[in-house]
Amino acid sequence: MSHKDHLSLNITDILVVKAQGAAAAVFQLIDEENEASINETDIWKEDTKSICNINGDIEFDNVNFNYPSRKEASVLHNLSLIACAGQITALVGSSGCGKSTCISLLLRYYEPQLGQIMIDGRPITDYNVKQLRRNIGVVSQEPILFGMSIYENIRFGKVNATQAEIEQAAQEANAHNFIMQLPDKYETLVGERGIQLSGGEKQRIALARALVKQPSFLLLDEATSALDNVNEKIVQETLDRACKGRTTIVIAHRLATIRNAHQIYVLDDGSVIEQGTHEILMAKKGGKYQAMVKHQQMEKIDDNIDDMMSMQKVQEEDEKWIWASGCGKSTIIQLLERFYDVTSGQLLLDGIDIRKLNIHWIRSHFGLVSQEPILFDLTIAENIAYGLENVPMEDIINAARKANIHQFIQKLPQGYETKVGWKGSFLSGGEKQRIAIARTLLRQPKVLLLDEATSAMDSHNEQIVQEALEKAQREDPSRTSLIIAHRLSTICSCDLICVLDRGHIVESGTHKELIERRGAYYKMLAKNNLQ
Repeated sequence: MSHKDHLSLNITDILVVKAQGAAAAVFQLIDEENEASINETDIWKEDTKSICNINGDIEFDNVNFNYPSRKEASVLHNLSLIACAGQITALVGSSGCGKSTCISLLLRYYEPQLGQIMIDGRPITDYNVKQLRRNIGVVSQEPILFGMSIYENIRFGKVNATQAEIEQAAQEANAHNFIMQLPDKYETLVGERGIQLSGGEKQRIALARALVKQPSFLLLDEATSALDNVNEKIVQETLDRACKGRTTIVIAHRLATIRNAHQIYVLDDGSVIEQGTHEILMAKKGGKYQAMVKHQQMEKIDDNIDDMMSMQKVQEEDEKWIWASGCGKSTIIQLLERFYDVTSGQLLLDGIDIRKLNIHWIRSHFGLVSQEPILFDLTIAENIAYGLENVPMEDIINAARKANIHQFIQKLPQGYETKVGWKGSFLSGGEKQRIAIARTLLRQPKVLLLDEATSAMDSHNEQIVQEALEKAQREDPSRTSLIIAHRLSTICSCDLICVLDRGHIVESGTHKELIERRGAYYKMLAKNNLQ
């Protein structure tokens, strides 16, 4: 056999193996048993008799729900709430209390085991699924973009949208200006899952996609969590305008964004424990909502700022990078991980050009927790130990304790053997993030890279995990930490803070030095405190 034939055979074998791997998921889906309560033919057929413009009150009436993979663990328990037509209803509570599950049920990704969900007095099952979803605009915690142009991604919200409608939606979402600065503008390819864009840019495009269809219902699941303060304020004002006349359900950890809601429901372990307006709940002494607000107000002393960056590595020091979304912060981490190489200049590690070092060796010494945690369809234990061999269970549990996820795992019927689902779909945003943090802490990396590592958490869990991360930074004197954060409270104790604007460092120093300088950092802090 010639060298050419041998090479062709190897390539064919590789392609066959890849095809078999891809087909496995398809065959698994085909072989799945249909849920008896769901008639797929009825769900997806076009129903000309149904009302096109669905509107009205949304009511959860004693809803009970368990995820199919965790039938023993109750997610919602006798949940009852009403989102009145044309009003803003907020759901608040700790990570994993069932907030995002409510949205999944409204979109009919799942069906409740007991109780029912009604819209305008009619059971949600009476509505055609296609028609129902056409009337709902969703912006979730982790925006989903496709490997197409920005134009096509926004157009998914309304397939027959005109160019003018798409640009108008982008302007409402504060995305138009950054899009027009790109060489290909609306024809710019975003990459698979939007990898070419920053977290804030992805979120704004997802928001534009939701607004372009002019939905009757607006579901906002931490819609501004990936934005810096400046863009969060602008987008929040946009959302406030977009919510007028629409039935809106908002999920938020930052309670300042929902204080004007017409009704606030506080959830705990899948049930409503408090409800009322902001004023009513604040007047309730010893209440859960009051405690959450006071906790966040205490953080306000040194709260959010935006983000930051530094290209120059300072040995054995923490570095924080701050400025608006899309200024290049996450790109720095991608360059360090060598997902890309610099076009010009050098990136040095211990004085050596990083391109001269073995890429696998580099990554083995880096521990990354990103804005959007990546989990695999494995057990919790396997996800924490992913990439390592023969890890003792004791070490896995210890890492989970540090990440404040151990108690949650223990409450699950299968504990550490619980499957997390495809990309962690069975877990809340905060739960996924804490598992990703546990995985990083288990590796004991020499360089710790934290890209908005606590952005998906409520303030209570954020504080606990932040303490764990700070401890992880201190436990190894030679460890270097590079941190990107919107919340100032998570970075003010760093050894060095670098403020970035459009890919350039405009300021650097400690928190105290930058405050005394009264420059860009100080202005951002002042603007944040006004909010």
